[in-house]
Amino acid sequence: MIENRATREPDVILVGAGIMSATLGVFLKELEPTLNISMVETLDGAALESSDAWNNAGTGHAANCELNYTPERNDGSIDISKALDVNVEFDLSRQLWSYLVTKGAIADPQSFIHPVPHMSFVHGPENVAFLKKRFAAMSAHHLRELDMSGHARTRNPCFVPIPSACLA
Repeated sequence: MIENRATREPDVILVGAGIMSATLGVFLKELEPTLNISMVETLDGAALESSDAWNNAGTGHAANCELNYTPERNDGSIDISKALDVNVEFDLSRQLWSYLVTKGAIADPQSFIHPVPHMSFVHGPENVAFLKKRFAAMSAHHLRELDMSGHARTRNPCFVPIPSACLA
């Protein structure tokens, strides 16, 4: 007798109907299409808590402009390891989206992926020096395509416009 999977207990229960559960569900179904996956949500709709636009920027980012991902070490050098980790995770997301587009599971990636330039603004000599060291450290890595500009009309400004993606 063939068991009806719809009446069988789920193999996996995803708690919360946000982006993390949705992504995990996609991964699991790609790895094992026969899994019976259930998703539970206590709120009135999907993505209303952490994934909601009021609680989340709605961006997938490459960690290029988040200065807190690149702290200055005691010796004055810049630690870019966290930024590199986040960059790799974002690249994996892009690979998944590309695979899903190729497979036909996503018909129109432009409906939710929008390239958006990002910038880091700083002022003051110490912050400009930090940004310049950060720029040098990040630019030295093969994953980075950065641009650094300054504007002479204000006090020591520097900014780094960086491509990212906005998930709408």
